[in-house]
Amino acid sequence: MPVRTFTTFTDLTRCTYDHHIEVVDEHARLKPRMLVADDVGAITSRTHDVVADHVWAKKTFLLGFADVKAAEVVIRTDPQGHDPAAETTDQTLIVEINGQTIEHEYQRENVSFQGKPDSYWSAGWQIVPIPAKALKAGANDIVIRSGSGKGWRLYVDNTRHHHRSAKSIDGGKTWTTERLGRNDFCIGEYVVRLNLHRHAPSGTITSSPIDLAATAGDGPIAPRIAVKSVCFTPDATVPRGTAISLQWRSGTTPSYGPETWSPWQDITGPVSLPKSHRFVQWRATLTTARGDATPALRQLEVEISGEMTKPAHPSLRVVEAHNDDLVPGSYPFAYQLTDEPRLTILRERWRLDHVVAGAKTEFEKFLRLKRWTRQQWEDGWNRGTLQFVPPWDALVVLELASQQLSLGMCTHYASTFVQACLSLGLQARVCIITSHCVAEVWSNEHRKWVMIDPGCDFDDGRKGTRHFERHGVPMSALDLHKAFVHDDFDGVAEVNDPEQFGNSVRENAALYRQFCTTLRNNFLTSLYPEEPEHGAVSYTYDGHVWYESSAMPLPQFSMTSRRDGDFTWSLNQTHISVQQGSEPHTVTVLLDTVTPNFQTYLVQTNDGTWRESE
Repeated sequence: MPVRTFTTFTDLTRCTYDHHIEVVDEHARLKPRMLVADDVGAITSRTHDVVADHVWAKKTFLLGFADVKAAEVVIRTDPQGHDPAAETTDQTLIVEINGQTIEHEYQRENVSFQGKPDSYWSAGWQIVPIPAKALKAGANDIVIRSGSGKGWRLYVDNTRHHHRSAKSIDGGKTWTTERLGRNDFCIGEYVVRLNLHRHAPSGTITSSPIDLAATAGDGPIAPRIAVKSVCFTPDATVPRGTAISLQWRSGTTPSYGPETWSPWQDITGPVSLPKSHRFVQWRATLTTARGDATPALRQLEVEISGEMTKPAHPSLRVVEAHNDDLVPGSYPFAYQLTDEPRLTILRERWRLDHVVAGAKTEFEKFLRLKRWTRQQWEDGWNRGTLQFVPPWDALVVLELASQQLSLGMCTHYASTFVQACLSLGLQARVCIITSHCVAEVWSNEHRKWVMIDPGCDFDDGRKGTRHFERHGVPMSALDLHKAFVHDDFDGVAEVNDPEQFGNSVRENAALYRQFCTTLRNNFLTSLYPEEPEHGAVSYTYDGHVWYESSAMPLPQFSMTSRRDGDFTWSLNQTHISVQQGSEPHTVTVLLDTVTPNFQTYLVQTNDGTWRESE
């Protein structure tokens, strides 16, 4: 057959991208905001310095630019001796940036949602605007000292140590980077971050793998083709001082694997693929040397030049298919490995098989585990005899809860529920919302993430739990966020167990106005990296992904996304790619999946026995 040209365009909204990229109005660009942070925010309520009198703190930021539209220093600090319920205080903080002095009055509410103050996300953070012109390329020293009042608690992340945080006990005459914290017991970095209103220097957007054979056909069975070359043509605007660089890679399987795919290579013209490679992928790196300018990628055309060696045979047809595309997340998620022995200990010690015994559906298992989890506390939200805040480790949490020795709050209910699910082979993750912490489970029945709340009731007599449904379909945290933002509650119902309680559906959905998803659920293997006292103090850890809607992103966190797939990625599904075989009445089938702890595929033909397959 003659050589032909086939063309496809990539839907940018289906691409994945890092937290410096956003897709707005159908084009990709660098975000107009970036957070500079040396710390990860792994703090406790006791890992802090007290900045008062002659005790000063210094944070150094290394910048490769000075062109900033506006800037704020974001400081994880609380005033000493202040009543959190008081509306005002006369306490002030002195911030010096490269020698310029700013006197900052304590702000109880400095974060807003839809134009209204949101004190929950402000608690524990002071946002200090600084003159943009005070910043310079190179080292920027920010000195923090107390003004009026009794001083300030300045928190220390003791998991990172870049020697960019320093302490002085003699009013700035001498400094040390080795010993921070009250009583000099910490080595780490002060939780002081720099929120800059400028485009990030670079960001990367990556396409999903493109099936070249499917592009050349027009039906569910792809023809066999011999690819001669592939051309990538961007439709972009590239202002002065900005650039877009393109790379490609190809492979024999529907998703990337180092054994079956080539490495990334620069695109300088038409590219030639190895003969056996059927899939290709591109990525674009957007860069700028100017804080006020960004390149914009509107579209990328992929033109395949090749020969159709075997079209789909007319006698072959697909009668029925349930074959949704797999939705990837932009951020890697660390799933709990099933070879973790503590999973088995949790399952057997707390007789979790007995808890779910007799459940007729997977979702009924979730509901039984939800109810069981809430019943493990007799005095929730009490720090207990030990006055201890346990970490997200269900074995520790349950042991202490059964003896009323430590705090049990919504974070512990949610994380314990998640780990109970994992011990039974059910995928789940923790989700942080406004003033609360819940869980999300992957429902194979509904093919989506579903919010489950085992810790929403302070009443230890009732011990109520909840989830939400729209027209009978369980809702995710993202579903609830959108329902609240768009004031769309048609068909939405709150399902309580054991009885109806609490506020209206809209009031409860308001808690989802700000939310994030965690990026791992393997806490039974490792507690770090994280903050050990989740929720007992304001959230500080900068390793979660926050949903960014019409509201300004929270200035203290770096990873924000408005891409739904970063919160609703697919699990436990298989996508099937069918291609004409080498013989007329045969087909080649390729399988692709994102399944945690995947072992093997099972294939059944003509109602025969299930057999393992590659």
